[in-house]
Amino acid sequence: MKFEDVIGQEALKEHMQSAIRLGKISHAYIINGEAGFFKKLLAEAFAQALLCSKLNPDYDKNQVSFPGLEAYEPKLPEVIEPCCECISCKKASHHNHPDIIYISHEKPNLISKEEIRNQLVNTVDIIPYESKRKIYILEDGQFMNEAGQNTLLKTIEEPPDFVTIIILTTNKEKLLPTVLSRCVCLDVKPVEKSVIKSYLMDRGIVDYQADMAINFAEGNPGKALMIASDIEFQNRRKLIINTIRDFDSFNSKRIADMAKKIEEDKDNIDSYFDLIMVFLRDVLVYKTTGDEKRVHFREEISVIRDISRHKLSQ
Repeated sequence: MKFEDVIGQEALKEHMQSAIRLGKISHAYIINGEAGFFKKLLAEAFAQALLCSKLNPDYDKNQVSFPGLEAYEPKLPEVIEPCCECISCKKASHHNHPDIIYISHEKPNLISKEEIRNQLVNTVDIIPYESKRKIYILEDGQFMNEAGQNTLLKTIEEPPDFVTIIILTTNKEKLLPTVLSRCVCLDVKPVEKSVIKSYLMDRGIVDYQADMAINFAEGNPGKALMIASDIEFQNRRKLIINTIRDFDSFNSKRIADMAKKIEEDKDNIDSYFDLIMVFLRDVLVYKTTGDEKRVHFREEISVIRDISRHKLSQ
């Protein structure tokens, strides 16, 4: 996994690459943001780079010295990327590197004190097996209970020099202030639409589906891919469009039929409301501007055009 494989997040990648280049690696990081921003891939690229043999050659600059010459200093490339060729990189890519430890949890919405203690605290003082550094990756950090966070706190206050802990969370506000204050917090940012579109089209998503997904994803590439690939989302979209299509006959029975279908799929009710709001937004935008390029439901432009001809008071 390379940094360049992570969609967007250039500022976060540069922060990590600079830390490696300058040799200023923090003992603990928090990568914060909603699901779909590939936070785990970013953490894995960072971990792989930290352990890459070509970026971290074995040397002792105090022993490599000759008369008239400065002590040996390894030259790092301008762009920091793991080589993906050394044994360390290959093990990291296959998720079997002994010095990259993933913290797991049994219950889907809880990381307990015992899990933090057994998988991290009790092993943190063990020196790395193959590398100069040992890295813990803790997903779903928002699910740590208070006892678990307090157990972790004792470690991140005074960790061994060779340890880096990376916490991934969808909501850093769920973490204790004492934990937040002892970590470098990196917040993911929305990704540009053009970048997401290239990402989707590289994966075989057709143009209009890519545009639709991007408009709903709000800069989240993972969410955009899920929407573009989700047949059920497309079915929900068709239900909304077909219901609104015959604007003049949009009577109580039609509304009741739509409501019944939504009730049967109530776990996705937010998705229905999003679709309705975006469609009505398109009608208003087109009625006001007449600009098709500003419409999200471009493949339904004929329907939007017909509805926009009605007076808003009707």
